[in-house]
Amino acid sequence: MAQIIPFRGLRFNRKKIKGLKLAVSPPYDVISATQQSRLYKAHKYNVVRIILGKEKKSDGPLRNRYSRARDFFKSWLREGVLIQDKKPSIYIYEQSYAFEGRRLRRIGFIALLKLEPPDKGVILAHEKTFCKPKEDRLRLLKSTEANLSPIFGLYPDEHFRIDRLLTGYRRTAPLADFEFEGIRNRLWRIDSRNFIQALTKLMRRKRIFIADGHHRYEVAYYYKKLMSKKRAVGADYVMMYFCNLASGGLKILPTHRVIRNIPKAELAALPLILERYFTISPVSSQKELFSRLRQPGAGEHLFGLCLQAKGFHLLKLKRKKILNTHKPPRLRRGDSRSHSCYNSLDAVILHNLILDKLLGIKEEKAGAQNILYTRDEREAIRLVNNRKYDCAFFLNPPRPRQVSAIAGRSLRKMPHKSTYFYPKPLSGLVINRLRTEEIDYKKVTRNQ
Repeated sequence: MAQIIPFRGLRFNRKKIKGLKLAVSPPYDVISATQQSRLYKAHKYNVVRIILGKEKKSDGPLRNRYSRARDFFKSWLREGVLIQDKKPSIYIYEQSYAFEGRRLRRIGFIALLKLEPPDKGVILAHEKTFCKPKEDRLRLLKSTEANLSPIFGLYPDEHFRIDRLLTGYRRTAPLADFEFEGIRNRLWRIDSRNFIQALTKLMRRKRIFIADGHHRYEVAYYYKKLMSKKRAVGADYVMMYFCNLASGGLKILPTHRVIRNIPKAELAALPLILERYFTISPVSSQKELFSRLRQPGAGEHLFGLCLQAKGFHLLKLKRKKILNTHKPPRLRRGDSRSHSCYNSLDAVILHNLILDKLLGIKEEKAGAQNILYTRDEREAIRLVNNRKYDCAFFLNPPRPRQVSAIAGRSLRKMPHKSTYFYPKPLSGLVINRLRTEEIDYKKVTRNQ
């Protein structure tokens, strides 16, 4: 099943970068334009310059943000800003944070994962991917020849055997220990042969669920096939952060949808349109809306609505049987249960029933033109009140086991931005440079 190996990671040279929190960043796809500018100002060596560089009006085929990322990466290596560990290692990564009045901890590790074809059933995805983000990440991968950020992967381990192994090897002082955006991040480098062999053995029977990084995984697999013709070193593996699916420190936050370009007649009649399938209850305030939204009863599907000039509303689905009216063709034996799980996801109900069927807004065609995805409830409401968008739909997040069930059995992928796994593994803690690991790969795979 899953094959992991250690690697000689690139890390920021602490003699040159005193405050590591100033050089790291969130994953590229959650960085807003405002945060991108803030990260640029934080430090001249912030990794955002490589993973999500700014675009310029003068950019062209030869000189653009991808060529600048390559140049930054090469110069940081040349200047010793990034240095490579001497021994192949696995990196234990712990994050702790406050959540709803409690202090939570999540422990995982960063290693290289052997790339597998999608139909093999080893690496499982749950979200749709799109061409434009894949083209973007492929151009960056070609330019830098490095895994700059770890893909976020989940593995099932209800008995917490791997957690106990990781905890036992993190008793020494960490390489990094800092707080970033309210989350404490700690990193250890482990090159013990006993540890590596024990961990690879425990992971060997696991299937891996991609939490975040679907586009990057598909790009890495395509790059592997592309580079196999050139016999490039290292392209068979991709850097991944692994976390236990059963971890109490793993949370999924909701991602809301803000909609624009709804025809005026439909916008004016939206409550009447929605009443076909939902019970609509006006609420007096934002606080009341989210208080009621977060407390659905068993089997209930609740949605919040902020409507231009008409305030806040709570939507409750009237009939659950509507969820199973659209089945994919030729269900395999045993797939009907996972299909029912898929159709019961709030994000699927929102996209299939409200946006597609009632409003005629299709995710693939509308994309960034008509749908804004945000976790910030206040931002969504502000955009509607400022009349930049017509309305905002708020929803509850899926549970981790719902996501793994769909990834493992379903014939269909969840809508874009259906999940926001929290907290995110940071970019810049460890980088995997391709084409430099030939000897190490051969040694490690021979020892397994």
